[in-house]
Amino acid sequence: MKIIKTLILALLVGGTGLSQANAQEVEPSPVSIFTESTPPEKVQEYRRNYRSVDFLVNGDQGNYSFLNMPEFYQTATVYRGAGQVAMLKKKLDKSLLDTKTDTDLGKMSVGELLTNEKAQIQGVLVIHNGKIVMEEYPGMRELDKHSWFSASKQLTGVAIHILSEEGLIDLEQSVNHYIPEYDSEDWKKVKVKHLLHHVSGMDYVETNANFMNPDHALSQITTYSLASRHEDGGISAFDLIKGVKSYIEPGVKYDYASPNTQVLGFIIERVTGQKYEEVISEKIWTKIGMESDGHFALSAQGEPLAAGYFGSRLRDFGRFAMLFTPSWRKVADEQIVSDSYFEKVYDTTYAEALKRGVETEKAKFFKDGQSHATYQWDLVFDDGDLFKAGRYGQGIYVSPETNTVVVFFSSVYMNKIYFPDFARQIVKQNYR
Repeated sequence: MKIIKTLILALLVGGTGLSQANAQEVEPSPVSIFTESTPPEKVQEYRRNYRSVDFLVNGDQGNYSFLNMPEFYQTATVYRGAGQVAMLKKKLDKSLLDTKTDTDLGKMSVGELLTNEKAQIQGVLVIHNGKIVMEEYPGMRELDKHSWFSASKQLTGVAIHILSEEGLIDLEQSVNHYIPEYDSEDWKKVKVKHLLHHVSGMDYVETNANFMNPDHALSQITTYSLASRHEDGGISAFDLIKGVKSYIEPGVKYDYASPNTQVLGFIIERVTGQKYEEVISEKIWTKIGMESDGHFALSAQGEPLAAGYFGSRLRDFGRFAMLFTPSWRKVADEQIVSDSYFEKVYDTTYAEALKRGVETEKAKFFKDGQSHATYQWDLVFDDGDLFKAGRYGQGIYVSPETNTVVVFFSSVYMNKIYFPDFARQIVKQNYR
């Protein structure tokens, strides 16, 4: 329980007003320090001292870990394969830096946002009509692999769609059908589609109250999943999630919860008989002309953290995002994200569920055009654009109609500020 209480302390400081002195907060250095090689003596210090609490506080030690995941966690490789790299032409447009956007730090240009030390933006890539029009690395090196965090839930969402089209997964089947061990009456009511759309009704909703309660399932799942090599990770996420009860009927409310995605990862392994990372490699990563392998962090129990601890280079993040645009042919020989995928994503069945759910920071920040959330996307907009965020300011914004993608990495200190509307504004002010 000690590890849980330590982690909870960090969460308390991050959003509930607990005295900063109690947690010995230390403001991080500007992320620009990570554009250069980190001195070996500092690296050794990071490796010796890293604990799961650093994941949540993400000072310098946490930021370094986000760029160097395999140094702190066991990892599973998502292979790029042996094919040619899909080279992307550049036609840089410096005027995009003048795009104005609202942020928690006030209204500013994208250029100002990139240099704002509190925003801690590390990399931004914009691809329009299949060409790179913006590529900036204010807080990382070009070849670094930064964590996508929850933006990587889109890998799981696409894999589920592919397997459903192949007939291996029926979205109308119960979780218990694929995972017989989940045999409680509560789990028998939850269907795969409920997990996919974050309407499972299970009591592991991502709220501060649940994170801060060391006896709550969400707190324990998060803590043991993120245990570092120096900490106790002796309970598996699979077993912890198995014992969760429902708090509302499935399909009623949109409640964002990473355990939903984690269970989808378990289902992927059950129906394919393959490791989760092998499925992502085979169905997606090897088919897009990636520059490099990706890495999924593993829990201490060896479970791939399908709910969102995946790392890659920024340009490979962009290549993945292009699968949702007409420019998919620039990176793939076959259409991985099928037309039927968009028919399902644009279905508004769960629009009312989003309105009934806890209003997220993502939903509050975007000012216009929100329709619903589905297929692991945080928001689907009325104009057809799609957005998925990661915890510390990572994101994938896709605009199929304008053939534009915006992907970005950052490491906002203790998850204190929010600014993703810049991606939507780049599209609206320049391409729509």
